[in-house]
Amino acid sequence: MKEIVSGVVIETEYDGVTLGAIQTSAGVIMIDAPINVKDAQVWRASCGHSGNGSDRLLVLLDEHYDRCLGARALRCPIIAHEKTAQAITGRNSAGKPQPSHTGSIWESLNDVNSVHWAHPEITFTNEMSVNWEDEPLLLEHHPGPSRGSIWAVLPERKIAFVGDTLMVNQPPFLATADLETWDESLEILKSARFKDFILISGRGELVTREDAKEMQKFLKKVDHLAEKNADSKNDLDEIEAVGASLVEDFKARNKAEMEVFRARLAYGFSQLCLNYLSKKVP
Repeated sequence: MKEIVSGVVIETEYDGVTLGAIQTSAGVIMIDAPINVKDAQVWRASCGHSGNGSDRLLVLLDEHYDRCLGARALRCPIIAHEKTAQAITGRNSAGKPQPSHTGSIWESLNDVNSVHWAHPEITFTNEMSVNWEDEPLLLEHHPGPSRGSIWAVLPERKIAFVGDTLMVNQPPFLATADLETWDESLEILKSARFKDFILISGRGELVTREDAKEMQKFLKKVDHLAEKNADSKNDLDEIEAVGASLVEDFKARNKAEMEVFRARLAYGFSQLCLNYLSKKVP
């Protein structure tokens, strides 16, 4: 657990997403959940030793399995965007998810068993404020990686948890992406509003506005290739191969991680092309 500023900590040691905790006089607001139940229980206990109050609240930055699978084990109310809640509601109520070779982290773990999805009790459309102390926590809708992507922002301490909107040293998830709105969200991160902010990625640690520029370049490349392949007569295997070739833009730590990256890009790119094609069909 690493303190970023007073009262705000992050944890990057669990598999999957970066976790956050905001300590308040009322209790702790947790940002995202570990993948497996045991890690979620440990994380909840760790958060329980911080803050002054006993209340707990979980904020989900989107509906990705990596950040939702362990949410139930945190045993507290959940806030998410309404589209995130809709996506979770559409899943089977219980049972072990079936790996689809999407390049998600949970697929590589052996201890993900039967899952009972936790459904958000509190949802919003554009923006909401959590007022547990003098400085509110602002939850803002910034779609792109998914329709329900949000950021958690502490305006006075100049901290923003931006989820999968901005990732470095690993490829983004493209399957549910809207590249146009994603680019708009990255433009907001580059704006004067976030000039002096500490930006926390949903995977990894701190990111910068320069990283946002690099990600825009990559997404522009993806957009060009998706448009080209959606208009082609390539079959699915050929399209996945094009997506997998994008792995050359990233440096994996080892061969196993490289294969995860390759699978993530192959699957995500193919789904993106299918989405492009569906928009072209009258």
